[in-house]
Amino acid sequence: MGRSFFITGTGTDIGKTITTGFLFYSLNRLGLKTTVFKPFQTGLIEETQTYPDLDWFQSILGVGNAGCYALEPETSPHLAIKLQGAKVNIEAVLQRLKELEQANDIVLVEGAGGLAVPLIEREDDFYMTKDFIKDANMPTILVSASGLGSIHDVLTTNQYANHHEIPIQLLFFNRFEETNIIHLDNVETLKRIVQLPALAIPFFEDVKNELESYCESCIQSEAFKKQIQEVFRYETR
Repeated sequence: MGRSFFITGTGTDIGKTITTGFLFYSLNRLGLKTTVFKPFQTGLIEETQTYPDLDWFQSILGVGNAGCYALEPETSPHLAIKLQGAKVNIEAVLQRLKELEQANDIVLVEGAGGLAVPLIEREDDFYMTKDFIKDANMPTILVSASGLGSIHDVLTTNQYANHHEIPIQLLFFNRFEETNIIHLDNVETLKRIVQLPALAIPFFEDVKNELESYCESCIQSEAFKKQIQEVFRYETR
């Protein structure tokens, strides 16, 4: 029986999908059978009639049928469900997740937006992303930008996670520039404040050709393999 990890971000369009792809490649290369799952995808691209993240998983990672509910409006899931008149069964989502866990070592579950996102509107309240994470008993990976404002965004999200007893296992920084003093200081400052491990990856001009080769170079590092082992709690090889 495998284990799921929830990938969330400090906001929308922060780089969760690239992070998911990086971890997918890395974990598989390290001998861990890994797949991806996007329970809620909103925002149909009219020109291509595709859903961006699900299409990316198919075209870049080669993982088809990675979703559960695909909703046309480009909004928060709860509003997309309302606008589309869709019926959502969260138990079916959790069951699908269990099936993926049974077939894999690791399931990377990509969220919609950040942690404080409503998924389903109920009569008296909302079923939130935090509720889904807790129902599925998933540790979380927090994705952030690397630049100015990242310290505030990470700290406020981390505080929300702690308040709701959601364990964050790893900080992950996108579009990291190793010569940028702000980026360097943000990562080191946040590691000290929140006492969590961190990984950072650069911007890729050509994701399809560059991401996988970048992962290959990372897994040559013993320090990287050790960090992956500590976060995902599996023996790497």
